[in-house]
Amino acid sequence: MKEWDIPYDELKLFDVIGTGRFGTVYRGSWHGAVAVKVLHVQDLGDETGVLDSFKHEASAADGSARVNVATFRKTRHENLVLFMGACMKPPKLAIITSMVKGCTLYSLLHHRRDKFNPNKSVLVAQQISQGMGYLHARGIIHKDLKTKNIFLENGKVVITDFGLFSVTKLCFGNNLRGDSLGIPAGWLCYLAPELVRALRPHASVQLPFSKASDVYAFGTVWYELLCGEWPFRGQPAEAVIWQVGRGIKQSLANLQASRDTKDILMLCWSYKPSDRPDFAHLLSTLEKLPRKRLARSPSHPVHLSRSAESVF
Repeated sequence: MKEWDIPYDELKLFDVIGTGRFGTVYRGSWHGAVAVKVLHVQDLGDETGVLDSFKHEASAADGSARVNVATFRKTRHENLVLFMGACMKPPKLAIITSMVKGCTLYSLLHHRRDKFNPNKSVLVAQQISQGMGYLHARGIIHKDLKTKNIFLENGKVVITDFGLFSVTKLCFGNNLRGDSLGIPAGWLCYLAPELVRALRPHASVQLPFSKASDVYAFGTVWYELLCGEWPFRGQPAEAVIWQVGRGIKQSLANLQASRDTKDILMLCWSYKPSDRPDFAHLLSTLEKLPRKRLARSPSHPVHLSRSAESVF
């Protein structure tokens, strides 16, 4: 691990470019332009095992890799942010990656209100599927796939922050124990029904994330690309939890898209994890979408949107 350990005092930090649950991202310099995510680390006390798990590879119960420095360094794909190294000596823990110069899909869709035509949406979705398919082939679950973690740089998709849920204990320490259910804004609509049903006060470290839950989150990203909005927009968290936990889906009756396009949403949002396709199948399906029908297509039959699998 020594070759991946970057001394914190070798880094130059400039302006803040983002803040999230787990850390603050700075524009930085380390032998060139980099992005530095400084983790919000609590006092670890004697919990050396937590710090150890940040450095070294371990396996989760389902056989997937717990993402940490040892796992990050094994990822090399054009649609994933490039891992450069990490600061692994407390109290300054940080992850250093290449600097992505584009904008997040979140910013493009929800701030700039850019309109993605159907063909562009498909190209973006294909690249997301390629990057996610690679992660899953390496046994890595993203756990936090959303438009805030997907950049578009000169037409190329770059996925970031894969697996950072694994550092939850490191960042929040004993503050995880409590009575309230902390739900970050804009998080619920990406959670699969099995995750929503498992929500407990501060239970994010124990949620049953899986490759199938990543696919469900991709379905929400696909919906955003098509609509420019989130599903269940404007509804209170309690209402979203109640509906998603019971398999009720966002209605697609007013979505102007082809039947094939909507079928992808329905498959990704399947109630049972085993009914959701993998990313290799999704990529194949996206590549077969007819471009003419994407450009101008009939709306989805309303009665199908009311079926058990299409009410969402």
